[in-house]
Amino acid sequence: MNTQIKLSFILFVLIFSAITAIFGNSNLAYAEQNSKNKKSIEDYFTESYNCLKNNDKTCAQIVAANIPSQSPYSKLFNGVLASLDGDFETTFRELIPLQTNKSLNPLASVSLHTSLALAYENQSDSLRALEQRVLLDTLLLHLKPINQEDINANQHQIWEIISVLSKANLAEMRGNSADNIIQGWIDLALAAKYQDNGEGNEHAIENWRKAYAEHPAKEGVAAQLFPSTTIKSEVHKVKLKGSVALLLPFSKAGLYPISDAIERGFTAAKKIAKDNAEVKIYASQDTEESALKLYHQALNDGVSYVLGSFTAIESNTIKNAEGKATTLILNKIQTKPNSSKTFAYGLSPIDEVLQIIKVARNLGMQKATVISSSTDFNKQITKDFKDYWLASGGQINIFESYEGAINPQINESDMIFISAEAEQARLIRPALPSTIPTFGLSEIYSGEPLDTDNKALKGLRFVDLPWIVDRENEKFAAYKAASADLPPGEMQRWFALGADAYQVLIALDRLTSNGATIDGLSGKIDINAAGEISRSLANASFGPEGIVLESTHD
Repeated sequence: MNTQIKLSFILFVLIFSAITAIFGNSNLAYAEQNSKNKKSIEDYFTESYNCLKNNDKTCAQIVAANIPSQSPYSKLFNGVLASLDGDFETTFRELIPLQTNKSLNPLASVSLHTSLALAYENQSDSLRALEQRVLLDTLLLHLKPINQEDINANQHQIWEIISVLSKANLAEMRGNSADNIIQGWIDLALAAKYQDNGEGNEHAIENWRKAYAEHPAKEGVAAQLFPSTTIKSEVHKVKLKGSVALLLPFSKAGLYPISDAIERGFTAAKKIAKDNAEVKIYASQDTEESALKLYHQALNDGVSYVLGSFTAIESNTIKNAEGKATTLILNKIQTKPNSSKTFAYGLSPIDEVLQIIKVARNLGMQKATVISSSTDFNKQITKDFKDYWLASGGQINIFESYEGAINPQINESDMIFISAEAEQARLIRPALPSTIPTFGLSEIYSGEPLDTDNKALKGLRFVDLPWIVDRENEKFAAYKAASADLPPGEMQRWFALGADAYQVLIALDRLTSNGATIDGLSGKIDINAAGEISRSLANASFGPEGIVLESTHD
């Protein structure tokens, strides 16, 4: 019996020891796994920063609560969050001391300089903003893996900062910085001021490339902004290869003034180029039948080019037609033309909407308010703005211009977009907070810089054709006589389209895999290798003494 008890006791001890060993090993494994899963301060910051990038502030704040308050990462998070809220005083207080902190990891340093750059940009301190962006550029170039999209976005923001400055301001800024990279950026902006002003411009750009062979902008922004300098200079030397048909609705009374303005612009450009190509007028009636009949008549007459039309009905008709002549439709079309010889370029308001969104988003604006008039045109503009703004990740409120009691919600916005023509915009603008950046399309500007009614629009920013807001530029001098008796505003814009249409036809004739760029009256026109045409407009604002040109294109 005692032997059995002893054996049972020994068995119990063995079983207990085995269980203890099993659970002991399990606890050890759990402890080791728990140790591996424990997040560092850097991990919490990265997670919170990613929440902010996804516009989830609540998520960011919950995660950041795990960071000790005395940690530089806590101060960094507070500064980044403040910059997104527009509290730049807090941004400077929290982040400026961290610039000398060597313990921050690369991602933290990127967020530090991004937020400081945004703060300085909103303080209109161009040199300090440029310094931060240049530091950020260096960090992005050394991150592994390299994110080329982030590098491009930052370099384009550098260009946004310096390209709007005058030559005098650029020269002063250059004297205040001994940094070679910063000087290179400034010298590029100075060289660009001479773009398309003749031989000196091309020479200046090439000299910059030689002087700054290792500059980060050389293969980035400089290559994108000035990719086809040889093509651009050649465009001005060549001429059309045959006769041109201007297919425009001269026969419809309401569209005659526009047709006339386009014809004047085209003829003026041809005359300036000393081009003797024959121009034939085909007066349509803004119908499918007349457009198609006249298009085939022009082809049978042996023209080498067809220019027109600008109306939706005629544009869609010509888009679907087949022909051997190079055809340029003066309207932005939604679908690709049937013929490989047919192209499209027009004064599309979508170009303006996209440019305003780009400027606003580059400035860190997230919440937009749209004040819209009740016209069909502006209802469509409002819809387009809403769709593209939301697609960019922004938030939006929309009000009809006749609605009242909207200020409380407007005050929460980062920017206001007025979708209205000049007369109604002058009534809307005074009722809005002057401290919130406000934007509009070209329709908001009547084309008369000294119109005293424009005082109601003071501070409002808009996009328009260089021909309209930079009229005194020397490169436009030759066009003034031909446009002198056209009314300001819309007719001048159509004149500019006609003038640039001549340059576009020349470029299409000589198109290569590099595409082409034209610094025109209607904007900076880019043509890719497939013949797809886009444009950038001038950025301007209403100042106390008239129109203030901010940049000649985006």
